Amino acid sequence: MATEHWVGGEKGWALGVDYQAWAKDKVFKVGDTLVFKYTQGHHNVFKVNQTAFQNCIVPPPSEALTSGYDVITLVKPGKKWYICGIPTHCSDHKQKLVITVEDGAPAPAPIAPAPSMEYWVGGDKGWAIDVDYQAWAKGKNFKVGDKLVFKYTQGHHNVFKVNQTAFQNCIVPPPSEALTSGHDVITLAKPGKIWYICGFPTHCSDHKQKLVITVEGEAPAPAPVAPAPASPMEYWVGGDKGWAIDVDYQAWAKGKTFKIGDKLVFKYTKGHHNVFKVNQTSFKDCIIPPPSEGLTSGHDVITLAQPGKKWYICGFPTHCSDHNQKLAITVEGEAPVPAPTTTAPAPAPGTKDDSNHSNRVTMSAYKIFVGGVVLIWTILTLV
Repeated sequence: MATEHWVGGEKGWALGVDYQAWAKDKVFKVGDTLVFKYTQGHHNVFKVNQTAFQNCIVPPPSEALTSGYDVITLVKPGKKWYICGIPTHCSDHKQKLVITVEDGAPAPAPIAPAPSMEYWVGGDKGWAIDVDYQAWAKGKNFKVGDKLVFKYTQGHHNVFKVNQTAFQNCIVPPPSEALTSGHDVITLAKPGKIWYICGFPTHCSDHKQKLVITVEGEAPAPAPVAPAPASPMEYWVGGDKGWAIDVDYQAWAKGKTFKIGDKLVFKYTKGHHNVFKVNQTSFKDCIIPPPSEGLTSGHDVITLAQPGKKWYICGFPTHCSDHNQKLAITVEGEAPVPAPTTTAPAPAPGTKDDSNHSNRVTMSAYKIFVGGVVLIWTILTLV
């Protein structure tokens, strides 16, 4: 099972941290992820070679990761070097990390535990004001290993983990303890009560932007009847380079098997790119759909729900046409069968044959009606 390493631990990606001491005794393997957590605008992350690492040579700005919550999947074994590109951070403050990635996945456990759950706090509404988060949490079983995803517009909200007293009285901790990326992922590591609030003025006190949950100690054992199906894969488009110009996305997609239920994550600097799902013609000719169809969050997650060819492009001028910021993939698997219905007279979504049949019946009735009118008119003119 892949391990998620939060670089620097509780200190995150910052000045004055001994990252080699942090990395010592840790085992990094292919498939593991590094999470660089920092205040956006104060730091960044560059993947570099050994020479640039030793001499703190900063690559072009276009190669930087800048979200404040940068996740890098380790895809190849060997030495990996990372630095902060803000002036003097690498050279004077040693904000740099080198690790060795080992090859091969660990041997599978004899009995695999049930996969952890990922809960998007507030569902479709996300992390916002005037949402009843206790109603949202009701009926859910949160377990150790599960994840909470707080999704919101960056700069409009934040997330603090607090104690019961601070939760009840909306006492906001110091700003340094806030999560502010707009896509904050928290792994539930311990059982018990957990409290979260938004620290923006009045959001907790007046608008009830707060959540309390109870985390259970163990996940249930898997049913012995049959093995659980393979967990969906999450593909970060472009790997370490993300969604950017002048990346060969077809080379990135080559050799990958995309299946129904898998997710594509388009990671980019908000306001510099976007994502449009298009048809084959628009893909080939870089025809941009209306702006309302674009994804623009900087961390766009698309679940692959249907099999077949899928096409995606960036809608910024020249990004698709001149810089090949476009991706085509083939999704394997079968479309999910719609659940049978006995109450609703209308066909379930996706039942194309039933819809066509209804259209044919309607058109036939219309033709009969028109034919009758013509016949009557003909008789009257003859009389």
